[in-house]
Amino acid sequence: MKWFMIIAEWLLFLYVLICLLSFNIIHLGNLLYVDMPHEEAMAVTTSFAQTSLFIIGIGVVCFLYMKYLWGSNAYKKSKAVIWVSLFACHALASGFYLFMRYGLIWNQHEAMELLLSTLISFILTIQAVMKYYVCKRTET
Repeated sequence: MKWFMIIAEWLLFLYVLICLLSFNIIHLGNLLYVDMPHEEAMAVTTSFAQTSLFIIGIGVVCFLYMKYLWGSNAYKKSKAVIWVSLFACHALASGFYLFMRYGLIWNQHEAMELLLSTLISFILTIQAVMKYYVCKRTET
């Protein structure tokens, strides 16, 4: 049962990593290749509601996962460091795309998705940092 949980944890991490990478690649592509008003932006999904629910769903799953981390303190700390680095990089990238958005002509739904993604990533980063310090405090 212990190995099953470890494999499930790393599969969750891999799934979230792939989702965040694809999200960032699509927005980077829009930033780099869409520089004229007549060019079509790459769509993240077919609807704003679907994308927003997907972002919120991943955020809730990651929040609950980090809230109930299991294992030794060293293992919890290492997982917290990995999640902090992942979500901090994503929050910075999403914030950058949101900031750069005002120089280009993009739709408002994309801006709202970037804002939602940035806020959720910052919240998850703060939660993982707090989990790291809780594990560090209980270690001594």
